[in-house]
Amino acid sequence: MAQFDLYALSATQIKYAIAGLLGVYFLQGTVRFIAQGIYWRRRFRNDPNLPQPPHHWLLGHLIVMAKITQEIPMDAHPHVQLPALLEKYGLKEKGIMYLDIWPMGSPMVVVCDPNMAYQCAQQHSLPKAIKELDPILGPLSGPGNLVASDGNLWKFWRYVFNPGFAAQHLMTLVPGIVKDCQTFCKVMEEAAASGKVVNLEKLTTCLTIDIIGRVVVDEELETQTRPHPLVEAFKSQISWLPAAVEYNPWNRWHPMRPIIYWWNQRTMRGIIGSMLDKRFQSRDPMMSSGKRSKPVIDLALETYFKQKEGNVTAMDDEFRTNAITQMMIFVFAGHDTTSSTICYIFHKLSSFPEKMARARKELDEIFGTNLDDASKMLAENPHLMNKMEYCTAIIREVLRMYPPASSVRSGEKGFYIKDEQGNLYETEGLMVWLASLPVHVNEKYWKDPFEFRPERWLDEDINKDAWRPFERGPRNCIGQELAMIETKVIMALTLRRFDILAQRQPPPPNSVNEVRGEFVYQVLAGSAKPKGGMPSIIKLATPSAT
Repeated sequence: MAQFDLYALSATQIKYAIAGLLGVYFLQGTVRFIAQGIYWRRRFRNDPNLPQPPHHWLLGHLIVMAKITQEIPMDAHPHVQLPALLEKYGLKEKGIMYLDIWPMGSPMVVVCDPNMAYQCAQQHSLPKAIKELDPILGPLSGPGNLVASDGNLWKFWRYVFNPGFAAQHLMTLVPGIVKDCQTFCKVMEEAAASGKVVNLEKLTTCLTIDIIGRVVVDEELETQTRPHPLVEAFKSQISWLPAAVEYNPWNRWHPMRPIIYWWNQRTMRGIIGSMLDKRFQSRDPMMSSGKRSKPVIDLALETYFKQKEGNVTAMDDEFRTNAITQMMIFVFAGHDTTSSTICYIFHKLSSFPEKMARARKELDEIFGTNLDDASKMLAENPHLMNKMEYCTAIIREVLRMYPPASSVRSGEKGFYIKDEQGNLYETEGLMVWLASLPVHVNEKYWKDPFEFRPERWLDEDINKDAWRPFERGPRNCIGQELAMIETKVIMALTLRRFDILAQRQPPPPNSVNEVRGEFVYQVLAGSAKPKGGMPSIIKLATPSAT
């Protein structure tokens, strides 16, 4: 048999061979693309009882999604569109909606009912939708993070970090949180003195990242007063994340994105790895330290030491790699809720002076009228924040109206969601989106849901299952106690000092600029954040306002 001699081929023959090979690959990809499209379009059209908006035989629900931008700003976070979709197509009472937006996004079933969400998150905890989460969380932390992992990997790391995020332990860290908040007050005073419009969300992000650095690894990052390479890489990574639904192919498949991702990851992992090594080297091998206020990573290392025998002189590579990953996700998820929530607290209270006055009066009663006393009193007795009942109601109400995120799960074969009438809805092959915002603004569970009324948390019988900003069940947010604690501390130190007025921004091209009269609506920037970072004018509060 004659042997094939590649060197005997002419340049023209090689070109034809390469072109033919590329043609085969292109044809295979095209066939797969068309076959997948036909599968999803037929699957959604074959069941006439499926709760969904009008479905197009070729474009699925892409036409519906395009039309909703006539009512909802184009740059709004996807979950902001859901209440309008449910209402427009008579699906609010169903509590569930199927959406076929392939190939721009994963075909999904959107769960907008507390009982149905309970079935997916608590009664039977569906696995996380790692395929959908990885494009966002992967660049920020790497694979295997607590948010986008399942099984034994998730169980181990949740077990390792649970002690550090327990409310009782976090209370011991309040003095450090107070210190970062005092710096924040100085930054805000400088902004007020300048009279310039500032990006409030940028300021609150630096504050909350400083808090996370102190709480997790006992590092003073000082990002509020100077640039820090960790934060700069982190912000760069977020800015390069693709939109949830991106129609511009250049933006979707930008050739520089993988390079930027790699460089930022290298920077972030190197810095956090050094912090972890520092905590490991400064540990108390006998775990006999009398220090009460240990950072979260110290408690995680204690758990690690307990599993080892003898004198541990070095971390194994697997533990170190995964610990860095978890610490990176804490930086992202840990700053996220609080930074946006603080912005919306100031925004809503500036619109309702009587509610601001009530909050300030409560703080006066707890900490006295000398504003400087609150820092010292909280540092000495963190449990004073438990008296902040109305302020806590404000936090809960803001999280109801502006939840920072939702949970996305993967449907399973044989798992069906059951409604009140006993109808069963399949989930196999679909992304299951447990969307909190549509539940939070449904009249079935909330009186006057689009009104900002913190009083409801003090005067009304609240359906706790209908409040899901941190989700529920075993996969609830590990950092929810920290988010509540630091938000209370920030409110105690700032509400009586500053008045903040959000500034209206230009609309997106060919789009509306409000959501139900709200111009500081949520946009997607890793998670749900106030539009444009909520540019604001900051003023010192007058003595009469306190």
